[in-house]
Amino acid sequence: MRICFVLPGVARQPVGGYKMVYEYANRLVFEGCDVSILYLNQDAFKKYHLPLVVRRYLANLLAQREPKWFELNSRIKKVSNLDKSYKQELGNIDACFATSAEKTVSEVYNNLSAKEKFYFIQDYENWHVSDKEVTDTYKLGLNSIVISNWLKEIVDQYTDKPAVLIPNAIDQSIYKESIGILDRPNHTIALLYHEEPHKGLKNAFKVLARVKKIYPDLEVTMFGKFPKPQLPNWVTYYRNASQEQTVKIYNSVKVFLCSTIEEGYGLTGIEAMSCGACLVSTNYKGVREYAIDKHNALLSPVGDIEAQVNNVVKIFDNRVLQEEISQHGIQTANNFTWDKAMKKFNQVIGYSGQSNRG
Repeated sequence: MRICFVLPGVARQPVGGYKMVYEYANRLVFEGCDVSILYLNQDAFKKYHLPLVVRRYLANLLAQREPKWFELNSRIKKVSNLDKSYKQELGNIDACFATSAEKTVSEVYNNLSAKEKFYFIQDYENWHVSDKEVTDTYKLGLNSIVISNWLKEIVDQYTDKPAVLIPNAIDQSIYKESIGILDRPNHTIALLYHEEPHKGLKNAFKVLARVKKIYPDLEVTMFGKFPKPQLPNWVTYYRNASQEQTVKIYNSVKVFLCSTIEEGYGLTGIEAMSCGACLVSTNYKGVREYAIDKHNALLSPVGDIEAQVNNVVKIFDNRVLQEEISQHGIQTANNFTWDKAMKKFNQVIGYSGQSNRG
């Protein structure tokens, strides 16, 4: 089966949405599919005011060399739409996937030919476009796959084809506990650093400042794709952390803090849970796909700084609670397997090839 994922340009740093596409691509190749990734590079290098022929060359080169942050199977064909013959390179497509509201839906719907066209929806992407522009993409009638129930509820309002829910999966052979929660330094927190307002970092910094006053020995580890911000000396920052590094970070702390305002799913939250860290999060829509308050996480209302501080304190001060939340988190994460995800994904695209899923 010939499958094409369309991405809105090349991501040179780790991006959660791209990671999920790459994971599916790798597994589909392993199952015997012919997989291509089309990068929409029309904006690449524009700010340098280079001639189109130079931009085309550089964009094609970038598409072949990236991603360096993710081990993509070498059998996956990577194509840039600045290549004049990109449609011919893609060949006959059985299943073509738009992956974002911006750029990719238009490309899949208007420009590419395929037996079936799909829309892989990982968030309500109204950060840079209007709500109407987002919902208009749902109305086009593509076969939608969503990663969370709240997204399905929205998408189903605008299309006659109900969206198929396939929750994000994680690889438990990689994201696993290597250091027991009780053996980790007590006053330790990790979190994702992200500059988009909906990720809630302003609130997270307020939480950290208040927790630091309660526990002067607090140590914080952040990771993200952005240049290192100005941080106090008790915060360690890893830019473009590798998968191995993030697993070590998750295993080095008692608490994984998430102050998100709104997000499709929250992949880092369940990755941290799978590694045994205690998730202390806001009760945003996406986290409800896997987090249950007082069972496998401690949740608080979005924007409630005091409640989140109190939840961190509860974890730090109660070893019994630490162990309960940690173990329940691992048990929950073990349910979100790639085996389940791929079985459902293959059903949706109509692929019945032999697989050796892990």
